Amino acid sequence: MWYAYTLVGIFLLILLFMPKRLTLKEMYYSAGIIGFGAWLGNALVGDVFGAFQIGPSPKTYVIDYIFISFIPLAIGLIYVNFLTKNKSTLYKWLWVVVSYLLEWGTVASGYMVNKGWQTWYSLPVYIFVFIFFLPWHLKYMRREHRNS
Repeated sequence: MWYAYTLVGIFLLILLFMPKRLTLKEMYYSAGIIGFGAWLGNALVGDVFGAFQIGPSPKTYVIDYIFISFIPLAIGLIYVNFLTKNKSTLYKWLWVVVSYLLEWGTVASGYMVNKGWQTWYSLPVYIFVFIFFLPWHLKYMRREHRNS
């Protein structure tokens, strides 16, 4: 449990104190898109397909919902907040690696139990999200913002 509490605390502090480069509207839109994607992915793979379990017991508790709701959302918002047109591909790949290591830590701490899932299975998802989807999302959102 310490791992989940620690991550929630760290990401909450980062979100509160990071310099904000997104408008409130951009943060709101991004939170909806990222949050929905995280919930959908975790519900499909974890619950429907039973590929992994979040939390130390088979029963899901409030902290488990907070963890699943907040951590992917926080990672995505921090990433998009600091993403600019000039950011290198290395920046994007760094977030792929960080996300993989955070998931690996979740498994290593026992907070996530894989049941037919391997942690590396998430790598294509992270590559899609950080290399392609979120940069496109930010570009599209800002283009729409300029047009309105």
